[in-house]
Amino acid sequence: MTDTPHLGLPLIEASQAQKHVTHNEAIVALDAIVQLSVMSASLTDPPGAPAEGDRYIPATGATGAWAGWDLNIALYTDGAWSKIVPRTGWRCYVEASGKLYVWIGAAWTDLAAAGGFLTIVGAGNGSLSQLGVNAAADNSNRLAVKSNQVLLSHDDITPGNGSLLVVVNKEDAAKDAGFVFQDGFDTRALIGLLGDDKFTFKVTPDGDTFFEAFTIDQATGAISFPQMPKLSAYINYDHYAALTYVNTDINNEDLDTANAFASNVFTVPRTGVYRLGYSLGFKQNSTNVPAAMHARLLKNGTDELLPAASSSISAANSGKIVISVESIFSLAASDTVQLQHKFATLDGYAAAGITRLWAEQLL
Repeated sequence: MTDTPHLGLPLIEASQAQKHVTHNEAIVALDAIVQLSVMSASLTDPPGAPAEGDRYIPATGATGAWAGWDLNIALYTDGAWSKIVPRTGWRCYVEASGKLYVWIGAAWTDLAAAGGFLTIVGAGNGSLSQLGVNAAADNSNRLAVKSNQVLLSHDDITPGNGSLLVVVNKEDAAKDAGFVFQDGFDTRALIGLLGDDKFTFKVTPDGDTFFEAFTIDQATGAISFPQMPKLSAYINYDHYAALTYVNTDINNEDLDTANAFASNVFTVPRTGVYRLGYSLGFKQNSTNVPAAMHARLLKNGTDELLPAASSSISAANSGKIVISVESIFSLAASDTVQLQHKFATLDGYAAAGITRLWAEQLL
C-alpha cells in the first residue's frame, strides 16, 4: 500500500480487502491535518485524560507514548496516540499560546518572528488587534515593523483627494502624543505634545535626563528656546561714580534662565553667539552737572567688548536714559561680562531702574 506524496494519506490498492479501513484511515488523517490546530506545543508528557481527536505537538524531550515524537503531531484517536509527521510548509495554530506556526523542515517557527512573514491577529471583523511586519507585535507594540524604509503615500487608487495626513492623538493635555527617536533602543530625542499642548522638542544624552530644546506655544505660536541663556537685570538704587570707572552694581534680575548672573557679572554658560546690551540712566548729584557720562562692557575684567560709549548730559537728562548700546558677540564658556560707568567731570549717579544689562544666546 502506498501513501500520497504530500499529506501521506494511505491509498486503496486494487483488489484490496476491507477497503473501508484504508479509506477511514485517510479520512481520520485528513480530519487531523486540515485546518491544523493543536492544544499545546509545550508538553513533553501526554496528558492524563485526552479526548478523542485531541492534538498536540510534543515538545523536545518527549516521553511515554510520545517518546521519539519531538515536534511531530500527536493525535489521540481510537483510544491511542498516533504520530503524524509534518511536511515543510504546514501551518499550525497553537491554542494555548494563540500563535500561528509554520513547519520549516526542522522546527515550528512562529510566523510573527519568522523573517519575511506577516502576522495578523484578530482580523475577523476587519479590525486588527495586532499587526507585525517582519517583527513580533504585542499588546504594547500593536503595530511592529522592521524595514529599511516605510512609505506612506496619498491614495491614487480609490482615488483619494491627493493629501496625506497622519494623526497622532492623545487622551488629554497631561498625556503624550509624539515620536521617540532611539539609538540601539536607548532614547535620544522626543518630539510632540509632551505632557501639555505645547509643541516640544526634547533631547537626552542617556535616556534619563532630558533637555527641552524648543517649544511652540499652541495659543500664540510663540517659539521659545529654554536652553538658550537669557538675562535681564537692573539696579534698584542710584549708583554713585566720579571720574574713574566703577563696576555698575547690577543687583536685581527680571530673568536669568541659565542662573548665569551674580554680583553684577554675567558668566557665559556655553560657547556661542550672544546679543549683549545695556542702558545707562543719569541721575544728577548737585547743581553742577558733569560734562558727559561714559559706559563700557568689559570681558573677563580687562577687554572692552566695544569702544566705550559716552553722552553729553545736562540737568534736563537727570532721571533719564542717556546711553543705550546693543551688539552681537562671539563668547566662550566661562567668559565674564560686566557693565562699568564713570563721568567726564564732577560726579553723579547711574539711575535706578532704568540702568540695565541684558544678554541672550542666539547660536
